[in-house]
Amino acid sequence: MKTKKDSNMKYPEVLLISNRFDFSTDFIAVELANQGIDFIRINRDELKDYSIEFDPIKPELKAQYKDYFFTISTEHLKSIYYRAPTFLRDIFQEGLCEEEQLIRTQWAAFVRSLCVFENVKWLNNPIDIYKAEIKPYQLFVANKLGMSIPKTIVSNLTLNSNFEYQAIKSIDTAIVSSGENEGFVYTEIYKRNELEEVKYTSPFFLQQGLVPKIDIRVTVVESDVVAIKITGVKEIDEDWRRYKNELTYSVFELPKIVYDFCINYTRKLNLNFGAIDLILHNNEYYFIEINPTGEWSWLQQNTGYNFDKLIVKSLTNV
Repeated sequence: MKTKKDSNMKYPEVLLISNRFDFSTDFIAVELANQGIDFIRINRDELKDYSIEFDPIKPELKAQYKDYFFTISTEHLKSIYYRAPTFLRDIFQEGLCEEEQLIRTQWAAFVRSLCVFENVKWLNNPIDIYKAEIKPYQLFVANKLGMSIPKTIVSNLTLNSNFEYQAIKSIDTAIVSSGENEGFVYTEIYKRNELEEVKYTSPFFLQQGLVPKIDIRVTVVESDVVAIKITGVKEIDEDWRRYKNELTYSVFELPKIVYDFCINYTRKLNLNFGAIDLILHNNEYYFIEINPTGEWSWLQQNTGYNFDKLIVKSLTNV
C-alpha cells in the first residue's frame, strides 16, 4: 500500500530554479503548464521552508515543500532552467545576523551542487554560468572570435584617454544597499578631459565610449537568435537601462556575420541561453557583454515575441 507521501510524489521532467518575484520564470511555468509538461519550481528565497534529502552520487534529490513531495532523478528529469547568478550578492549584507549569513551560504552551495545532474540539458549549468559571468573573460572570448569590442582597460585610476567619450562601468554587476534600499550602478559616459586623475580603492572598466550608438539586445536560445533594437525619442548616449520604461523595442534582423557570432559565442561558453548586449556605432557592431541568466520578460511584454515558447521548446527538445 502506498503512503500518502508516495501517492503525492511528483517526478518532474523540468526543474525551474529561480525566486518568487522572477517574471521570466512565471512565463515559463505558465507555458509548461499549458503544454501539460510536469515541472517543479524551486524558489531560492523560500529554501528554508524545504525539507531535502540529496544524494550527490546517484544523483537524486528528494524534497518536500508544504504539501508537495517530489523527487529529482536522472530517470525522469530532462532539463533544468537555472535563473540564478552564481555570484550571489545578498549574503553578507549589513544587518544580517551571523546565523542568517551562514544559512544563505549553505543553501546557495546546495543549489550550485545540483550541477551533478550533468546528463540533463541546462539553461545554463552553474559551472558554465560562473565562468561566463566574468566580464573581462567575456571580452577576451569575443575578441578571439573576431568580434569588435570597445577599447578596454581595468584600472582603479581614472585616466583620461584620447577618445572623444569614455565609459566607466563596474567589472561585475554592482548593486549597493543603503538601509532597506538597493541601487543599481549604471555605466557613466564622460567627454574627453572631464575626468580628474584619481586613484580609487577598487578597480573598474575604462572603455572607449561608443557615441552615438544604437543599443541591441540579442537573446540566444541554442540556435535561435532574436535581436531587438532599443531606441528612444532621441539618441541614447548613456546607459539605456536608466530609461527602460520610456523606450521603444523592435525585433530586427542582424547581419549574418553578427548572427553567426552570437551562436558561436554562446557555444564557446557552453551556454544554451544567453542575453547579449551589442552596440551599433558608426555602422559597426560591437560586443559589450553577455548575461548567461539574462532577463527577457520585459522584452516579451514590449514586443509580443514569445521568448517563453522558445525557451520551453529548448527545455523539452531533449
